[in-house]
This record gives sequence, C-alpha cells and structure tokens, in this order.
Amino acid sequence: MDMKLSERAAAAFTAAISSKGPNKGRLKRSAPRYGTDGYFAWHSAMLVVNPHKCSIGAHVFAKGAQIEIMKEIQDALDAQPKASIIKLDADRAGLERMGVW
Repeated sequence: MDMKLSERAAAAFTAAISSKGPNKGRLKRSAPRYGTDGYFAWHSAMLVVNPHKCSIGAHVFAKGAQIEIMKEIQDALDAQPKASIIKLDADRAGLERMGVW
C-alpha cells in the first residue's frame, strides 16, 4: 500500500501494524499502548477499516499532534482502493469473504 504520510504519521502507522507472525502487514489485533502515536494511528485506521473495533474515547481524548496524525491517516486510507483497505483487518476480510459486510 502506497500512502503519502508525514514522518511522524508514518512511524505511528508502522507502530499500529504487525511486523511478525501470521498477521504481518495487518493492523494489530488490539491497539498499542494508550497515549502513544501508534495508539491513535490504530484507532484512526480502524475507523476506516472496521469501525466496530474503534473506541470513541480515542477520538474524544486526542490532542494536538495526535489529531493531526489521525486525520492524516484517515485521509490517506480513504484514498486507497477498497481491496487494499479490507486486507488490513483479518476480521473484516473474513466478513467480506462470507458476504456479510
């Protein structure tokens, strides 16, 4: 997936993605530690990919640069083709395959 992100947003998005194991390249099953840029990046990406997993608290309590990161990631993911977005979450991909999403 080719997304144009700032350096900080790219680092945050990388922290939200699994780098090892069977889910390599997908969003982590749960959000990184609260308060980190990765936490807000994960919630921002999940809002686009699978909003059922997203916490509204992450969006309510985000401040300053965290809001900018979240907006940048959401805008970048919205510009991606649907097929590449679906692959970011195993649950969403499974639901799409079953035809219930």
